[in-house]
Amino acid sequence: MNNHLYLYPNLKAVRKATCSQKELAESIGISQQEVSRYECGETKAPVNFIKDVADICNVSTDYILGRSRDRNDMLSEEEFEMLELFGRLSEKNRSKVIERAESLLEVQENPK
Repeated sequence: MNNHLYLYPNLKAVRKATCSQKELAESIGISQQEVSRYECGETKAPVNFIKDVADICNVSTDYILGRSRDRNDMLSEEEFEMLELFGRLSEKNRSKVIERAESLLEVQENPK
């Protein structure tokens, strides 16, 4: 019987809004399987993993640990919504969004 002693309430949702398990694993130098084990509560996640996820996903560690009810500890509602949408896009479409955002920023910073 799997009793999920180490389940962090918001770990999976925060990660899914930002990146895939594979992308997270690659960015912090661990395996995708290890990320999966932390998310399902099979294995206790080390503090440095929780901190890395918080930094990458731009939320507080308190939110990941369920100590804060405010999912937007560090993000505005609009930013969090954008991350959720971005997380659901394919890799190809993510690249297109980034390119478009960069173009819009350039126009904004250099109006004619």
